[in-house]
Amino acid sequence: MDRKIQIQGKWQRLFDSDLGAREFFTIITEHYSIALSGGSVSVSDITTKNKLSTKKGFKYLYTGDVSPDEKVLVALENGKHFYLFSLETLSLLKRVTLPRGYDSTDAYPSFSPGGSELIVPVSRYKDETLGYLFFLCRYDTQNYNLISMTEVSFNDFPAWPV
Repeated sequence: MDRKIQIQGKWQRLFDSDLGAREFFTIITEHYSIALSGGSVSVSDITTKNKLSTKKGFKYLYTGDVSPDEKVLVALENGKHFYLFSLETLSLLKRVTLPRGYDSTDAYPSFSPGGSELIVPVSRYKDETLGYLFFLCRYDTQNYNLISMTEVSFNDFPAWPV
């Protein structure tokens, strides 16, 4: 049985549900293969298979996306932050904290088709009756400032495949 499941988006995004998997989430673009393993992000050249960069020391980086122009990688933490990396210089650009009281767990971010916005799914526990509330946060991709938050149903929440 194939443990990898393709997730919709511009790039091929694969989720490996095997808890022993070394590469938990992989994004394959025209030029790169990017593996997120929780504690690290590794970028390889898709043609030569040469590893270009590995960034370590993170916690719970399991999903991400690449901008349509292949210049920026977003890596979403199972928690309260997302990280932006330059694929041109292979350096960390920015760490962004999610809105206070919200976190992102078992979900994945997406760039808009034109790359002008980044959509980050977040949730918040409300109470025993309502359970979790789900939102999509839209960030501009110039400064990664929050533009809006829209409540969505769980069915419209971009969660990991079960």
